[in-house]
Amino acid sequence: MHKRHRHLDRARLTTIVLATLLGQISNWAPPAMAQPNLAKKNFTPLLDSLRNGISDPKTSNKELMLQEFAVNSHGVQRKYFLHMPAKYNSTKPAPLVLAFHGAGGHARAMPQLTNLNDCADKHGFIVAYLEGQNTRWNEGQGGTTEAELTDVNYTKAVVAQIQSKYKIDKNRIYAVGISNGGFFSQFLAITMPGTLAAIASVAASIEESTYKNFKPPGPISVLFIHGDDDDVVPYAGGSIGVERTLEEKNSRRAMSAEQAVGYWAKADSISSKPATTKLPDCKPPDGTHIVKTAYAGGKNGTEVVLLTVQNGGHTWPSGLQYLPEELVGKTTHAIDASEEIWKFFERHQLTH
Repeated sequence: MHKRHRHLDRARLTTIVLATLLGQISNWAPPAMAQPNLAKKNFTPLLDSLRNGISDPKTSNKELMLQEFAVNSHGVQRKYFLHMPAKYNSTKPAPLVLAFHGAGGHARAMPQLTNLNDCADKHGFIVAYLEGQNTRWNEGQGGTTEAELTDVNYTKAVVAQIQSKYKIDKNRIYAVGISNGGFFSQFLAITMPGTLAAIASVAASIEESTYKNFKPPGPISVLFIHGDDDDVVPYAGGSIGVERTLEEKNSRRAMSAEQAVGYWAKADSISSKPATTKLPDCKPPDGTHIVKTAYAGGKNGTEVVLLTVQNGGHTWPSGLQYLPEELVGKTTHAIDASEEIWKFFERHQLTH
């Protein structure tokens, strides 16, 4: 079946499944016949939540190996969660990874989705899982108003509080996110210069508004991991999210993966041609393939890398398949996203 037709079938199947979940079958019509406003009102919030990273687990923080903290940001009490690695040594500065969930997701769902806790225990870095307001992150969208910077200021407050409690290597602070959280990680690189040593975005390219309206203040290393069968953030660029999936007009748009890479390669003053490598498939094969496109030789040793997951969906490689493939696409096991991200981060630190 042609990929475009698969996307249309997936969109219809998703909305029908959600109609069943919401008990709306009695007044449900196929997407082509449904009233757009009714479809958006009834199904967008739940679809958004399911597609972007599963709901808040009912398990305790202790079971999730998390500590919960509160921080005041602009008069609002907000929370975040820390995972301290077994190797943490209070006398030795530790790297810090800030992790951002997708729109509709939750901080406490991220350990299960990503396996970042296990990766942190293996390599000895601290993970902070931040919680968006109303399950979302505001990644700029074309301006620098106080409202748009609220999440940035919250992130700054979290970093400051963690640094006051634990011994953190200030030259090795990183940000990673999936989907909306991946877009937000890039916005942080723009609005928090001199704080982050590198960033990574999974299932995200770069928002069109950011691409057009913001110029990075300096070089930074960036890793993208993006499936070319992603229905939510299209690899080739276009409308973002469930409104597009439900065949409704959506004003938010993403640039293509290639354009996103070019944006950061330019910021890093990289002029050389990229090196392209096909990585080994997993055994047994799962129908996905990984192509690595690497731009090296940037200013201050920066680089930009794109791991294209051929036939991969809106998922975290080797993470939780949080919905069936028919709904969100394949989760590749040819790479472990958390391990790849850490290997990338480990190569980079700030130089002052």
